[in-house]
Amino acid sequence: MVMIILLCPLLHIHAILFITEFKEECHMKCLIVIDMQEDYVGSQRNQSRYPYKVDILIHNINKKIATYAPNHVIYVTNKFFWERKQSEKKRVEGLAIVSKHIFEKRKASCFTNQLINLLQELNVNEIELVGVDGNYCVRASALAGRKNGFNILFNETCIGVSKPLKFKKTRNILANNGIAFTS
Repeated sequence: MVMIILLCPLLHIHAILFITEFKEECHMKCLIVIDMQEDYVGSQRNQSRYPYKVDILIHNINKKIATYAPNHVIYVTNKFFWERKQSEKKRVEGLAIVSKHIFEKRKASCFTNQLINLLQELNVNEIELVGVDGNYCVRASALAGRKNGFNILFNETCIGVSKPLKFKKTRNILANNGIAFTS
């Protein structure tokens, strides 16, 4: 707290001002779209392995993307270890692409040093995750995000889950690690 005393005898003004200093934290939120690529949700995918309701999932994710400033939407695609680094993964047709923040990962979690640097530049402290799969890459990213100090929102209407029975256990693990759920 800072105290300022103003004295002006000519005008008979005596005032004491108390100014409280405060630091307003900037709460920035971003959306990370995980693995929405042809391999997992495209028309040529292995539908028995990836049985997502793709049209609904893409529609819900696009609606969610529209609620964010383009600079706060980040896309992450998975590149398998055997794939060449030069080849680019094709994002699923129909997905809204509103930013140039596009990252590749080669492991389950999307939290690479490059992504963490961007999140720090944007002053992000809360991340909403969408994409596939809730039991695998989205789960790993949620846990890694918490470990890196971010508040994580797991948006169930925008996350595809290939094994619903397994997801019950996954949901408990995420909740026990401080992941918040939204829909």
